[in-house]
Parts: sequence; C-alpha cells; structure tokens
Amino acid sequence: MLQTIEAIIEPSGAIRLLEEVHFSSPKRALVTVLDTPANEDISPERGNAATILKFLKDNPLPPECRRSAEEIDAGIEAERNAWD
Repeated sequence: MLQTIEAIIEPSGAIRLLEEVHFSSPKRALVTVLDTPANEDISPERGNAATILKFLKDNPLPPECRRSAEEIDAGIEAERNAWD
C-alpha cells in the first residue's frame, strides 16, 4: 500500500513528519522534494476546498500538461471503449 505523508526536510537533512504514522514493521520510503519553501503557517487543513483551489490557482500545470475539455472527454471515451 502506498501512503503519502507530508513532511518538512530540515537544512540538516532531518525529516520531520507533519502527521502521525504507525507501522508494524520498518518500511522503505521514497522522498520527493517539492520546489516550494516549507512554511508551516500555510499548511492546508485536510478537506479544505478553498485551500486546495487556491493552491491549484497559484500552481497551474505547465502548458504541455494541460488538456482541453474535448481532449479529456475523448480520453474518457477511449477508456470506456477499451473494455468492449
């Protein structure tokens, strides 16, 4: 099972998890470093739609990753037809 956990990486390299986790045995992890400064004051609350919408507005997808509504619909239709 994959699980995403928000964390802060200190300049010393120490990793500080921002939520509690409990595992019955040691687990391997991959760390993705985001290109944004860590600021605990702006950490979003879980389920806060306004915060998520603000994040999406402030961090738009690059143009090469954007799809039109027609492209999205075509992709959905192609996936539906793949099951026939």
